[in-house]
Amino acid sequence: MNTKPEIIKDNWNKINEIVKTNFDSEQANNIRLMFEHFEERIIEAPASGRPNHHNCFPGGWLDHTLRVIKTSLKMREHFIDLGVNVITTKEDVILAAMFHDLGKLGDLDNPYYKIQTDDWRRKKLKEFYTHNSDMENLSVTDRALWLLQHFNIKVSTEVWKAIKMSDGMFDKGNEDYYRRSSDSRNILHYIVHFGDWMSTVAEKQHYIQGNVEKQKKIEETKKEFNKKNLDV
Repeated sequence: MNTKPEIIKDNWNKINEIVKTNFDSEQANNIRLMFEHFEERIIEAPASGRPNHHNCFPGGWLDHTLRVIKTSLKMREHFIDLGVNVITTKEDVILAAMFHDLGKLGDLDNPYYKIQTDDWRRKKLKEFYTHNSDMENLSVTDRALWLLQHFNIKVSTEVWKAIKMSDGMFDKGNEDYYRRSSDSRNILHYIVHFGDWMSTVAEKQHYIQGNVEKQKKIEETKKEFNKKNLDV
């Protein structure tokens, strides 16, 4: 977990550079307009509401998004290494990965997450953020797709499907997509889902490892303290 302002600023610059260097001028301009609208939320939003989920900290959404882009591009290369003649372009991988969790920024007027103010839920459930009930009830991916069309960001059928299916079978609405047999050569939805899932697992491990290291330092401090007391 890293919430240092300079890290968040660097991530903000990274995602804008990705847009600038990978999309045509019209597409890049529409994405920038959307980023301007959501700038404060992009910088502040977590990727989840609880630390034991993933990236539950300010800037967590942005950090997660960059990781999914990077991991999805690697997954594309892995498929090529496995002998798959991948027809999906890098641009489509980046576009789908970048916006798979766009719905977690909220709608045009309301953030998706609100800081949990209930002390009991914060302490007992470790629920640091809660879902904002002021919004229209939509799934994260459905809201993402609505926002993309609102800002005139063009997506192909393959990109639309990859965003919709990014949560894999964890979203019951995706079951028919994944279970239905298809001879299509499109594998973008697999690339993005694997990229998202691997990134999420990694982020959960970062949290667990951080706790292990923290506990290790506590134990070392205790031993040092006890040793000094015994030596007196």
